[in-house]
Amino acid sequence: MFDVAPILAVVDTILITPYRLPIPSVAAFWLGTAVLALWCTIAGEICMALVYMWNRDYYTDLNKKMTRMHNISVEAIRHQDKKIFKSANDWANEYFGKVFFSHAALFAVSLWPMAFAMGWLQERFVGISVHTIPYFEFGLGYPFVFIITYILVRYSFAKIRKFVPFLKRIDVMKEEDAVNAGEMTSWTELAPELGKEFKTDSSPNKTISDSKSVNTVPHCPAENSA
Repeated sequence: MFDVAPILAVVDTILITPYRLPIPSVAAFWLGTAVLALWCTIAGEICMALVYMWNRDYYTDLNKKMTRMHNISVEAIRHQDKKIFKSANDWANEYFGKVFFSHAALFAVSLWPMAFAMGWLQERFVGISVHTIPYFEFGLGYPFVFIITYILVRYSFAKIRKFVPFLKRIDVMKEEDAVNAGEMTSWTELAPELGKEFKTDSSPNKTISDSKSVNTVPHCPAENSA
């Protein structure tokens, strides 16, 4: 049976090293946790990129179907075909839901290293308070520090990820897939046509004729007889 203990010992040594730097203990804890958050961010981004590459055709196909059905529903509105609009819009909503949840699942892939990081922190620093809230004497331990540092590191990494060759290539692939999926017709494109149709229906001649037909009182024999 394969023994993972030596590997875990090496990983533990790598992760604990920043915490042992010759600086104030609180600063060392924040720095070490920030480095841990960086490792989690990098591992998560790589895993998310690999999963995207593996399922790239599936994601592209979903986007194509969603775009196609959306455009059909817009065309149905343009041609005032309620039946086709309802059918196409239902399909567009279904594909939109699949696209949304597939992207949510893809993002969740990038978060799995956090579970292992929290487990390692619990084993190393459980019961240790880094900060204490004044007047409440409530201690803030490793969860507080890790969540804060992870958010900051993840946000900062998003600003520089375009300079990482592998991740930059993934972003280019996503842009190419978006182009291949097609362009979605905007609902605002119908506004000029609807406005034109409204002006045609409310033209002066038609308004005058309609007003005449409404205001003209029909001949009533009873009045003449009176």
